[in-house]
Amino acid sequence: EQGGPTKQMNSVPKGDEASTEIGLPGGFSQGVPTNAIYVRPVVADRINGFTVRPEVLQIAIRDAVSVEQFREVWDDKLAANRPPLKIIDFAAVREGMESGRSISGQQSQAWAATGMASLAAIFIIFSTLSMGVSERAREFAMLRAVALTRSQIAGIIAIESIVLAFLGWIGGLLAGWLMVLIGSRILPGLFSSGAMLGWTSLSLSAITVLVGATAAAILPAWRAMRIKPLDAMSTRPKTPSPFWWIVFGVIGLVLSAITPITVFALPMSDEWRTWCYSFVTYPMLLLGMILLAPAVVVGCERVLGPVVTGLMRLDQRMMKTQLSSNLWRSVGATLALSVGLGLYASTQTWGYSMLVPFTPGEWLPDALVAFHPVGLTDEDAALVPEVDGVKSSEVMELAIEQAKFDWEGGEPPSRLRFGDNGVVCGLDAARAFGGEHPFLSVNFVEGTAESAIDAINNGNGCVVSQDFVMATGLTIGDEVPFLLPADESQRATYKIAGVVSLPGWQWVTKFSGVRRHFVRTGAILFANHDRVHSDFRLKRTEFFWVNFDDNVNLESVEAQFQAIAERRSGETFLAEGVGTVKAYRPFARMTATSNVKKAIQLRADGMIWGMSYLPLVTLAIMSLAIANTVIASVRARTWEFGVMRSIGVSRSQLVRLVFAETSLIALSACLLSLFFGLVAGWCGVGMAQFGGWFAGPPSFMIPWGQLAIGFAMTLLLCLLAGLWPAIKTGRSEPLRLLQSGRAAS
Repeated sequence: EQGGPTKQMNSVPKGDEASTEIGLPGGFSQGVPTNAIYVRPVVADRINGFTVRPEVLQIAIRDAVSVEQFREVWDDKLAANRPPLKIIDFAAVREGMESGRSISGQQSQAWAATGMASLAAIFIIFSTLSMGVSERAREFAMLRAVALTRSQIAGIIAIESIVLAFLGWIGGLLAGWLMVLIGSRILPGLFSSGAMLGWTSLSLSAITVLVGATAAAILPAWRAMRIKPLDAMSTRPKTPSPFWWIVFGVIGLVLSAITPITVFALPMSDEWRTWCYSFVTYPMLLLGMILLAPAVVVGCERVLGPVVTGLMRLDQRMMKTQLSSNLWRSVGATLALSVGLGLYASTQTWGYSMLVPFTPGEWLPDALVAFHPVGLTDEDAALVPEVDGVKSSEVMELAIEQAKFDWEGGEPPSRLRFGDNGVVCGLDAARAFGGEHPFLSVNFVEGTAESAIDAINNGNGCVVSQDFVMATGLTIGDEVPFLLPADESQRATYKIAGVVSLPGWQWVTKFSGVRRHFVRTGAILFANHDRVHSDFRLKRTEFFWVNFDDNVNLESVEAQFQAIAERRSGETFLAEGVGTVKAYRPFARMTATSNVKKAIQLRADGMIWGMSYLPLVTLAIMSLAIANTVIASVRARTWEFGVMRSIGVSRSQLVRLVFAETSLIALSACLLSLFFGLVAGWCGVGMAQFGGWFAGPPSFMIPWGQLAIGFAMTLLLCLLAGLWPAIKTGRSEPLRLLQSGRAAS
């Protein structure tokens, strides 16, 4: 190498494109893995039990040569190598990292935060303008009587909306910038490349503010334009006709129903269904929720109003039409709360519904034991049933290999795009599926246990999981071809003889070491033990399924398995494609099903609640809109409160009256959010089956405990928002309330 600075690039063997990081066997699309352990080659040899072979070569080229020129000269030569080599330059690494799951997840969260902030701003501005129109109805009527036209009145509302949005935009930019600066000091790892406020953020937020402010002003401006000059003679608010909120409610229900119909009923391709859901029906669901809001508010007032006033020991007539007489103000506050609460409800419903097919079911034995890296001889394998705590009659040897599919035409089915390989598991079919108490108590979705056992024992039959059939479109009688890992010029083919439901098989294979290359796999397939052993040229038995006695000590059992593994420590053996391997210290890995379930639940809870933080923060911020609504309501009813105090209503009753109003708004938001959350969560689970990574038929679960947390938080925030207006009203004297109310009118 000559010259000054050089450009670095990697030359790596081509392999499994499902792998995501350089340094792992397979494809190389994201650069060097950061969550890895790096050791010297000598230590790696000792860990692996054999001399490692280089898989990645980092090279540097002179400045006088471009990457493109280097590629033109070397691409064909490297591709002709066996195994073929592939050039990965900095641009490819950067592109891979930007398209990775971590980066795409962060981008999705950023867009979600932008969307929620925009909706929140729209509803807050809408609520503020609606209250302004109601309180200034007489003023607008006088302006209309003097000289102003309808369009000029609408212009006043529009200017107010834009001014409010502009002030909020400036304040939001300053607050966001300060938060980023403080965050970069407290958590420097979160902003390892530096924190900056770019033109993209400025322009995107400005456009969002302008569009949102305009949208929020449409309905208040329309209401202001309908005010007549004669309305200056009356200050009594007009209650909207029931006809309109009934019509809006029916339209909202129809729009909301279109989304599940599109997801579950209409026949269309996966690509069109995904596009239609993302850009047509999901926005229609949001619009449907908005149109349903007036009906929900009025319904809560009429159905739940008597219950709330009864609990607070108030006369029901005090709250009979309080929300409906100021409908737009109440609707604005309800929608503002529903932005965060609705997304929280849909996230919780979607997350825990998605967890159902990934949770290991009762079909799994108590544990899967793997002996790495050499496996066990027949002599040592006979010791496994003798381990204390293991049911000696319930031990099954497994022959397992992870191999790539060999699809006709080379392209995998669209719904299996993220798993180009499968785990082939050889076992004793008669013991596994036959008898009154089979070792694997699986549920056959297609075919029968008897026919599957016969096909497996007398030919190349196999049993596959239901999610694999859903993803590929295969059925009983179809063949599943695999490439042999040791020689990809040869293949092993199995014919589907049965389809079973196997919830949670993905996590068992991930935790247990069954996945030899640590890449995402698309299926698990059960076939004849001896045939799998022969097809994939397996040497020793590495895997065992076992069941335990009751109240067994897992640590003691695992220690006994480890003792069996170490019986052949230091011995050498011949490994396919590697050569002579020395087992420095073999180990036993025991994957207990109970531990897997606990780990999945903890991981799922962390991920689902991690996605729920932003909606809850939005909900907390939206409580400001409730405070604004309650303050406006109290200000508009000051004269009414003064009269009520004068005729004997106590301070405590006035305070409870304010709390009753905030409670009804909170309950309206809870009902609207619950409806949206259930529909959106259900449709989200349904859409997952078209994305290429779902496991099994869609399931629906309502996590009432988690939803109750969000609803309780909503009620608490609304009560806190009404605390100060309630106390202030209760402390005021009747005369002062009458004077303030007269001055306001």
